[in-house]
Amino acid sequence: MASFSFRVGSTFEQDGTAFRIERLNGEDVILERLQDGKTVLSSMDELLKSYSEGRISALIKETTAPSPFSSLPLSMLTDTQRREVMRRRAYLKAMSDEGRVVFTRECLRPIIARTAIAISDKLPPSVTTLWRWHRRHRDFHDVRALVPRLHARGCRLHRQSPRVTELLTDAVNEAFAASPRATGGMIYARFATKIVTENLSRFGHEKLSTPNIRTVYRLLQRTEAYDQVVLREGKAEADRRFRIFKAGARTQNILERVEADHTPLDLFLIDEKTWLPLGRPTLTIYIDHYSRFPIGYYLSYGGTSATAVIGGLRHAILPKQPAAEVIPNLKVEHRWPCYGRPDSLVLDNGMEFLGWDLESVAMDLSIYLQFCPKRTPRFKGTIERYLKTVNYFFAHQIPGTSMARLQDRGDYDPQKHAVLTLAEFKQVFEKWLLDIYAQTRHRGIQTTPWAKWHEGAQRRVRELPGDLQTLKRRIGRVTERSLRADGINLKGLRYADDRLLPILKKWGIGTKVRVVYDAEDLGDIQVWAPEENDPVLVLAIDQDYARGLTLIQHQLIRRQTLENGKDIEDTEALRIAKNQIAVSLETLVCHRKLRTRRKAAAGHGITSENPEARLKPTVPASPPKSIKTAKSVRSAIASDAHLEDALPPSLAVFSLNSSGVAHAH
Repeated sequence: MASFSFRVGSTFEQDGTAFRIERLNGEDVILERLQDGKTVLSSMDELLKSYSEGRISALIKETTAPSPFSSLPLSMLTDTQRREVMRRRAYLKAMSDEGRVVFTRECLRPIIARTAIAISDKLPPSVTTLWRWHRRHRDFHDVRALVPRLHARGCRLHRQSPRVTELLTDAVNEAFAASPRATGGMIYARFATKIVTENLSRFGHEKLSTPNIRTVYRLLQRTEAYDQVVLREGKAEADRRFRIFKAGARTQNILERVEADHTPLDLFLIDEKTWLPLGRPTLTIYIDHYSRFPIGYYLSYGGTSATAVIGGLRHAILPKQPAAEVIPNLKVEHRWPCYGRPDSLVLDNGMEFLGWDLESVAMDLSIYLQFCPKRTPRFKGTIERYLKTVNYFFAHQIPGTSMARLQDRGDYDPQKHAVLTLAEFKQVFEKWLLDIYAQTRHRGIQTTPWAKWHEGAQRRVRELPGDLQTLKRRIGRVTERSLRADGINLKGLRYADDRLLPILKKWGIGTKVRVVYDAEDLGDIQVWAPEENDPVLVLAIDQDYARGLTLIQHQLIRRQTLENGKDIEDTEALRIAKNQIAVSLETLVCHRKLRTRRKAAAGHGITSENPEARLKPTVPASPPKSIKTAKSVRSAIASDAHLEDALPPSLAVFSLNSSGVAHAH
């Protein structure tokens, strides 16, 4: 390491100001401030104190040649480099031990010969080499100047012309644009073709020579690792792979930061009636960042949607009721303690999160929405990691799991082994969530989510709306409609009530009003008049048709009405179409294609809020013939001796006998 001393002529920087030592007079030091040439009187004790506090650093003169050696510590050198440094030091020390040395061959050759014998050096250096070592060590006062620089030998410049390099870059980009698995041979073929094409427009000595393929490989090896990943997998993947992991978000209390996301469960569920697989439901879940405790969820077969987002948020805010015990002797030991209005929601940029529905609800409930940058799931890593935990440590342990990847299944057929209905899964899921996950020590918070939540709950008073009806007024799908003499028209349904009369008298026909409706029940809506703080509840005129009807079902019915050649405003036509859709859904639930059965489940409105939902026809339809086959299939699966070992051992393992009755073990 280069040395520094307080002597006349030395320059240093103190607190951002450059000084030079002009004179030393005992303990007094006369300094010249380089900025303006002003003379400053100091003392050696003050300078040494400032140096020990890190306020003084040496200044390297601009005329000083750049250091010919690396600043790496000697401990990081290879064994070969360390041996060579010790060899060179031995010769320099022998030369300095002679006292004053004259740098002539007659004077240095005996010293070199004696030192070579002493250290057993078979190839002693020449006099010129020894002089070069001495000069380098003298100029930089650092033993690292003796480190051999073998890596710097040879030409480090490109010998190819700029045009050849440009054509090679184009060939690389085109090859990887065509296929992310482009090879060096494919790149060279494109590159050679470009050289030939370029030479068609050149004359004589201007023509470009095609480099050898080994030269191309050497040029490709010089490409940085980041650029290689950009070419093969894209910039987003390169940014994800080459990043520095820093400290994540920090929270001080529960409900301060809640993260939300969706995932398709790696598990096939079956229908309540036909016992045929319906597919993999989509799980929408909200998790508290401080305690890592899930505070609400929503399950459906309709995929990601604004309805799922609103349904999950409603479940997160409300106090939880225990899941229905559809499986005997599988009791959930702990109650779900999570409820209350969150301060902020952290979301990605999915379309279901970006709509006016969630934004309006957040404004009404004073919830701050924070959206992560695109393709950066690490900004909400808590929910991403929990979704993986749900699939890998829960869903993959249950019969009917689809595994994370298709190649992991082998000969295992998840549709043949599926045994849980949505209602049964809901009970098993809450059993695992509350009695296993919440009671297991979490590495991120160094305690259990259960203990962390209750610790935060002691410091915070959780807020709830005034009553359940108030919450329903705030949480729902939001739209705007014009007030008419016949009420409000929403999705082809008419809503009229005497409660609309004061609004009509005050504001008149055509007034724009805010409407909040529940996509899972179109029987009534909430209407906000201009400048009003509270809404009015307005019922649908045709309650027999609209009560309990979901938005998806209503859209299917309207489409069927149009196919029947009827007017979608015709009440009787809607009833006929509703009956047709109900019969069709019962038939499609037994369809041979899983995708069709999953769509039928979504049409029936089967969700975690209503696992046994069914669009019932006006005229009962005869049960499909395939139900008998489905029962026999399920009975055969349930009688498998290995089925009981497939569920997590911490749960009360259950199976089904040939009659379809659940038994716990």
